Amino acid sequence: MEDRPIKKKRTEVHGSQNVELPPEIIDAILLRLPVKPLCRFKLVSKSWQSLISHPDFVANHSKAAVENKDRRRLFINNLLYSSFLLYSLNLDQFLNENDHTVDVDLVAAPTELDFWAPSVHCSCYGLFLSTEFASDNCYCLINPVTKESKKLPKPPIWRLPLNPFFLCIYALGFDYSTNEYKVINGQEYDDGLVFSVYTLQTGSWRKIDDLFPYKVFGCLDGIMVHGHVHWLARKVADGSSVIISFLLAEETVREIALPPNAPNDSINLGAFRDWLCVTSTSYIAIFNEFWVMKKYGVSESWTKMRVSKPYKDLSHSGFWTETHDLMVFDEKLLLMYNFNDDNFWTLSIGEVETISSIGSYVETPGYLNSLIKNNKFQGR
Repeated sequence: MEDRPIKKKRTEVHGSQNVELPPEIIDAILLRLPVKPLCRFKLVSKSWQSLISHPDFVANHSKAAVENKDRRRLFINNLLYSSFLLYSLNLDQFLNENDHTVDVDLVAAPTELDFWAPSVHCSCYGLFLSTEFASDNCYCLINPVTKESKKLPKPPIWRLPLNPFFLCIYALGFDYSTNEYKVINGQEYDDGLVFSVYTLQTGSWRKIDDLFPYKVFGCLDGIMVHGHVHWLARKVADGSSVIISFLLAEETVREIALPPNAPNDSINLGAFRDWLCVTSTSYIAIFNEFWVMKKYGVSESWTKMRVSKPYKDLSHSGFWTETHDLMVFDEKLLLMYNFNDDNFWTLSIGEVETISSIGSYVETPGYLNSLIKNNKFQGR
């Protein structure tokens, strides 16, 4: 990757002396700042604009926010009268300002994001992947802080004939080896999956020259864990259920075995903290357990977790503190759950009654306006 064009800055001290700040000091200071001041600081000089827009800086800024758990937010999809409303919540700040040690339920007031998004399915660092099913499965990348958006070209159909029950799977991931976002599209045929990858640097879709003998079931959007993207799938050869992992750097697929005691059907795949997670789901039965893979890729590390609150459908938000995990029970009840003592308390999100999906993201300068050349953007 090319070197960033960073110049030393002269700072006037006591009106007479100038000192030169080394590039690494400027870099360290800017990495600690929230996104909105950073966007304003792009106007200071061309070198600052190059620094703040550079992929390495954006990646380091996002990683620092994830590791320090600052600048992170919840996003909440609310389906209301066939329309999606998107909200954001600084839950860390809310918890710091409210006493949640007492036995009372808390109500948080989210902020409605003032840009149009048909439906947010995936988030990775500070970008959202939105899909428009009414527009032939078009994808859109959105930075909720800068309000920039980028509508992607429709993925080409690589083979004919299509599966009569043709499905597209999708995901947004971050390739740590190249510090770039990748949008993944998978097209299902009778004999397996064909993947293609879109990057902001190229502005186009690129086919992966392999056929992978799997058919996906369950959720179509991929789960990002350990730098890879995952789906539940069945082998074309014998119909057995597995987890498939799309390796972002190598751009290939490998299998991960399901928990030995988990059912093959009526399950969901998710992320619990930094682990892959499998939960059962049913309209009739109730459950009080789920499985997490505590050592990535090691089948023997699948561990059963128990909850004192029974569920029919359970999902994890990706938000957790040192003591609690935020989870959604039966698609409507948000609980902050403590696995140390099995106690929990309820969190309500303002007037949001129907939570279509919930997830966490970090505020980032993003790539949308800095790395794409000869493409126009629409800020909403």
